[in-house]
Amino acid sequence: RTLNLPNCSMKLFRNKSRRSKGGEASAAGRPVAAVNSNLQVTGNQRQEVAVPESTQNNHIRHDAAPHPGQLPNQQGQVNHPPQELRSQPHHPSQDLRSQPHHPSQDALSDPTISHTLAASLNLQEEAERSAITRELVKKFVADIWNRGDLELIPSVCGHSLRFNGSVGMDRVGHEGFARMVTTIRDALNDYHCEIHSMVVEGNKAFCRMRFTGRHTGPLLGYAPTGGQVAWMGAAEFTCKDGLIVKVWELGDVKSLEEQLSSGGV
Repeated sequence: RTLNLPNCSMKLFRNKSRRSKGGEASAAGRPVAAVNSNLQVTGNQRQEVAVPESTQNNHIRHDAAPHPGQLPNQQGQVNHPPQELRSQPHHPSQDLRSQPHHPSQDALSDPTISHTLAASLNLQEEAERSAITRELVKKFVADIWNRGDLELIPSVCGHSLRFNGSVGMDRVGHEGFARMVTTIRDALNDYHCEIHSMVVEGNKAFCRMRFTGRHTGPLLGYAPTGGQVAWMGAAEFTCKDGLIVKVWELGDVKSLEEQLSSGGV
């Protein structure tokens, strides 16, 4: 059923308009202390959302969050702490770098590397002993035998030196060895021993040598002939505590006797 009430309809419309304007005025005139009210409408529901007052400042970037420990001031500006107070990122590798690293600790923990190091040390010690042995043999031949410097015997040979020679002259000790050197050098003038080759291993040395001299004195029961003689020989040297303690010498005595009996080479 339809009623024709133009005056009533107009009044109702005016009253609604007044009420809506009054509602907006009251909402707009509502006092705001720390926040402003924005309206979000979802369907037929109206909801008020609190927005911080600082977001009204247009010069503040909302997408840039302040650094932890930095708070905005009253003007909305972020106060940055001094450069020296800003926290630096911590890297665990710094702790590792602060600790000294000793490769020897890792090597000792690895059996393979440990054995390799031990073998290397043994080789070094072996090389040092070999060098000492080589020098002793050289002095023994060049200084004592070739030059006849008997005063060097105590510094080259041990006190209980044992010399086993192929000419039947076995001697023990410094005095016995000195007498043997004197006997050979008196029988062979210009006596000389030349080392052709030497093999050294630790405290052991093996030499291949050639002996020469002029027969000027009795030797092996042969009278002096004045002839030149030469023969080959070999010798093994054993050292201990930096001194020669044993010499084993083997020479071509048969060739020497043939030369002595025929008056030389």
